[in-house]
Amino acid sequence: MANRLKTLIESGQPAIGSWISSTDPYAIEMTADLGFDWLLIDTEHTPLSRDSLRLILTAMRDSASVPVVRLSSNTLDHFQTALDLGAQGVVVPMINSRADARQAIQFCRYPPLGVRGFAPIRASRYLENLSEYISEANSAISLIVQIETPEAASNIEEILTTEGFNGIFIGPSDLASFMGFPAQTSHPKVIEAMDGIISRARAHSIPYGLPTWSEDECLSFVRKGGQLLTVGSDLHYLSTAAKKRLSGVRRLLKEQTGSA
Repeated sequence: MANRLKTLIESGQPAIGSWISSTDPYAIEMTADLGFDWLLIDTEHTPLSRDSLRLILTAMRDSASVPVVRLSSNTLDHFQTALDLGAQGVVVPMINSRADARQAIQFCRYPPLGVRGFAPIRASRYLENLSEYISEANSAISLIVQIETPEAASNIEEILTTEGFNGIFIGPSDLASFMGFPAQTSHPKVIEAMDGIISRARAHSIPYGLPTWSEDECLSFVRKGGQLLTVGSDLHYLSTAAKKRLSGVRRLLKEQTGSA
């Protein structure tokens, strides 16, 4: 069960992804075929159900984009649902301590490394690839822990030195909010906190990433060693493209009316 995202990260290359919140099979299939290295399916802040997640992962089957699920919380049933349905990686929110990180590792791995229950029905292609899945799942699945609070920032050393996960994903919006600067991800104190997290991650050779919203922003973090990067989201693309097209038509109509 080759994991292209894990291969990219381990080779030191950036992996460029996008967020997924919609469930329409056409939209998912189209996005998965665009060439993103990975797609981050958000079950934390969207109303995606287990059945919706099944639909998304089915639509992504055999695409070049690696399906990664952001879990709604660091609990065993959420790991098991995402992984049994075929996710090749998970992003775990609100990892604030070594204990949180160890719990995520336990939930993500089969015994003897962890306590993940055994029922990889779809993940093993309905048991056709069961032997391969059993032998490779613990090493092939990407486990990414999310750093998004001042507590996590202050405990970054103990989190980074916990063995068993594959990278960290910084949450700028939550970090800013918990620091008392809601929606101010560019506040100097937030930037300072993020820079501290990035510095420690790089010192420990732990891959890191975060969401970005433009080509320039994405490139700026690639230059800082970022690897687990997203640029935009399906809802963001829909909104910005529709707004741009509508404003363009309104502008042309106004010009036409003015010239008349």
